Amino acid sequence: MKLKDSEANEVSRTPRTSRDMQAAERKGQILRGAKELFAEHGFHGTSMRMINKHVGITDGLLYHYFPGGKQEILETVFAESQAARMASMDKLLASISQNQPLEDALAQFLIGLYSTMTEDRAFIRMMFRDAESIQSEQRNFMSEMIKMRHQSLTDVLRKRAEAGEIHEMDYALAAHQMLSIGVVCALREVSFINVIDVEIESYIRNMVAFSVAQWRK
Repeated sequence: MKLKDSEANEVSRTPRTSRDMQAAERKGQILRGAKELFAEHGFHGTSMRMINKHVGITDGLLYHYFPGGKQEILETVFAESQAARMASMDKLLASISQNQPLEDALAQFLIGLYSTMTEDRAFIRMMFRDAESIQSEQRNFMSEMIKMRHQSLTDVLRKRAEAGEIHEMDYALAAHQMLSIGVVCALREVSFINVIDVEIESYIRNMVAFSVAQWRK
């Protein structure tokens, strides 16, 4: 029995869709494995052969998915990881309610910022170690991400001052002060630099409470 055109098209699409899903899963597997190796050994200390062995694929198949080789893999890992963090930070800023006490709102934001920056520690280690190996504009991702969110946080503080919750001040500098708390906490997780001797959430809440108290004097 001859299939209708619509049925024939559906049949012809099914294998291709399955292959596409398999290809996407295989590419994801390569990226995850490469990220683990880059985090442990660095970009220059990781060879394509190491990635092949770690992921369990042939050299030819690796180049089939990433013709640009190790450089393309690094750029792709950065791009995908960055997009996820940008979305998370925007969500954190959007969650700050005007009705929340300022201390609670800032602590909530900074704890979320710390979690966002450290939840994928392999990527954070890569970023600190191998950002100079990125050839695209993505190498400045973290700086740009913080700058963009810095302006949003500056606006939040200005509105709180207009509402009389804090006094007038250099809102941009105060926003930098808040963001630096989150960055210092994240740095502790990916380096040997540790200037925090207490639990992270307690540290963040104490620092926020201290800062806001100064802004109210």
